[in-house]
Amino acid sequence: MIRRDAPPPTFPRGAHALVTKTRTSALSVSRLTVDVAVGEEIDVTMPAEDAFVVLYQLRDHPAHEFRLDGKAQRIGPAPRATLNVVDLAGEPRGRLTQAVDTLFFHLPRAALDEIASEAGAVKMDRLVAPDPWLTTDLVVDDLHRPLINGLVDGSPANRLFQDHLLSALGAHFATTYGGMTPHRLDRGGLAPWQERRAKELLAADLAGDLSLGEVARECGLSATHFSRAFKRSTGTTPHGWLQKCRIEHAMLLLPDRDLPLAEIALRCGFADQSHFTRTFARLAGATPGAWRRLQ
Repeated sequence: MIRRDAPPPTFPRGAHALVTKTRTSALSVSRLTVDVAVGEEIDVTMPAEDAFVVLYQLRDHPAHEFRLDGKAQRIGPAPRATLNVVDLAGEPRGRLTQAVDTLFFHLPRAALDEIASEAGAVKMDRLVAPDPWLTTDLVVDDLHRPLINGLVDGSPANRLFQDHLLSALGAHFATTYGGMTPHRLDRGGLAPWQERRAKELLAADLAGDLSLGEVARECGLSATHFSRAFKRSTGTTPHGWLQKCRIEHAMLLLPDRDLPLAEIALRCGFADQSHFTRTFARLAGATPGAWRRLQ
């Protein structure tokens, strides 16, 4: 058999990772796609650290040899859309003999401790999937596709949205696989100065270069607390409010018929004209072209 070592996935430093920062750590998602030739074996190693990874299969995952804490085991096939949780402290290693396509959600213990603190819950000891390698999760099924799109195009246009998804999934993993029991804290909305500052930052950054964590820090809050308080104050998420700003700015530019729609899309922070058209139609009730004609 031919053997070769694949570069281990690195979190959150991987070039093809989406990362949302917390106060002291970060949550991230990366995609590992490996093609394996007939008669070839590939060893994949994840460096030991105080963190967990949730492995979500984007295609049927073949049976393979898996080693954790130095103990080898034979893992059976894992169908597409199933997941497992692995403790990186055990320095997991896998030997692949067939192609794989897997999402890796990286959850450092420091980030999990912050999630528990924000929820007013006790810190969790570990994350465990109830049915290793075969667990189904409808929440991940629903939310993973926008993250895949972000990994493919690398566009910052939806960064706030991606931050929001990763934060939400982090809390979901903590609750579902860590047994976290949140205690609802009614902290109210943003203070007037916080709401004003957040809106100033978002409106000045239509391209979406700012992360959710950066806006939250300007308000002296964690990303999770900021998102909850912002929605309580404004009735929408930070990403939703930014989208409205983009549409309002586009409405100011559309009467200038010398400006192509593609140019307006870029000026307003959309990834491309198609993204601009879909969002404009959803929020304004007409496509940009139709809206322009009505003016």
